[in-house]
Amino acid sequence: MASWTVLEKQAWGDTPLRAAERVVFVRERFSWLALLFAPLVLLRYGLWLVFAAYVVVAIILGVAEQRFGLDDTVTGAVTLGFHVLIALELSALRIRKLLWQGYAEAGTVVARDILEAEHRFFAQWTPTVVSAVPPPLPPPLPPQASAVSGGRPSKQPGPVIGGLAEPYPS
Repeated sequence: MASWTVLEKQAWGDTPLRAAERVVFVRERFSWLALLFAPLVLLRYGLWLVFAAYVVVAIILGVAEQRFGLDDTVTGAVTLGFHVLIALELSALRIRKLLWQGYAEAGTVVARDILEAEHRFFAQWTPTVVSAVPPPLPPPLPPQASAVSGGRPSKQPGPVIGGLAEPYPS
């Protein structure tokens, strides 16, 4: 049995069918494919910052190997460690990216495969209904009266810095 994190993205005027089309299932597991082909997997999922970090580490290792005469076993061990880290954290990186893109966590499902996970999730899922029109903005606040101005609204352009303000012009 596998564990799936379910994420959904809401939009104004959504129908349940459109909302269901944007639901994403991310399987939480060790990724053997990422262990073997980490840069390609990072590009496949659009994890650009992690890919950039991978490239920077590879460049640093190459320069250190050429300049300081690092042994190949050291660079191989560091590269393998980086691949293992990516393989362990790939699902968490994907979830973090989706959360940054505006998705919200809708739940967790335990199932044998993606079809069973979808069936279990959608059997009990009710989409969040967002109205077709965004809510109105609150009315603007009235100007605040300050103690320095004697109860009249202040005409100063910004906040007062220091202990005393300039006297209010009469």
